[in-house]
Amino acid sequence: MTLLILACLAFLITHLGVSSTSLRSVLVDVMGRSAYLGFYSVMAGVTLGFMIYAYSQVSHVDFIWTPSKPLDALARAIMPFAFIFVVSGVLAPNPTAVMQDKAVGRDLAAILKITRHPVQWGILLWAITHLGANGDVASIIFFGTFALLSGGGMVALDAKFRRRQEPEWQAFFAKTSYWPFGAIISGRNTLGIKELDWIAIVVGVILYVLMYAYHTWVAGVPLI
Repeated sequence: MTLLILACLAFLITHLGVSSTSLRSVLVDVMGRSAYLGFYSVMAGVTLGFMIYAYSQVSHVDFIWTPSKPLDALARAIMPFAFIFVVSGVLAPNPTAVMQDKAVGRDLAAILKITRHPVQWGILLWAITHLGANGDVASIIFFGTFALLSGGGMVALDAKFRRRQEPEWQAFFAKTSYWPFGAIISGRNTLGIKELDWIAIVVGVILYVLMYAYHTWVAGVPLI
């Protein structure tokens, strides 16, 4: 379990401790933006691999709560939306994404009207549902790390970009929300069904079906 904890800490420090602090600016100044992004990508990949390896090696017999059919059914019901959020977020120009600052002046994609952090919300939904469906200590640490990173990452990104005083950034925050559908419910934005990116939705659903069918091969754990 110690190895898993160390791996998760390394993963968190690489992300929240570097990219979300002033250390990022220092590294960019020293290395240049392209070199920094390459270095950061390698570090993120290595620490993620370390996490997955450690998780696969640790025991999964110590339970905080017993996995149940309702929690498993909830995970299966929510996961399609997690895939749709991630795919839609990747395909849509988003000012808060890496190297997409210039997208701030564009018309908002439908997914950004729902939330300005679609990819992070997709990861958060994935992490929380898997954490709940498993219940063992190792899974709580593993998936909890992703949940903490996604939730904390969204807060850090908002804090970073809210400091921007340009009118485009102020308008972006005025018309979008942290919470899904927050801006729409509050009346700060509207969303019509025709605006939705149906290609992203279909791709997300297809990826979910494939993951469901081949979960044992991809994750090493069968779906009961």
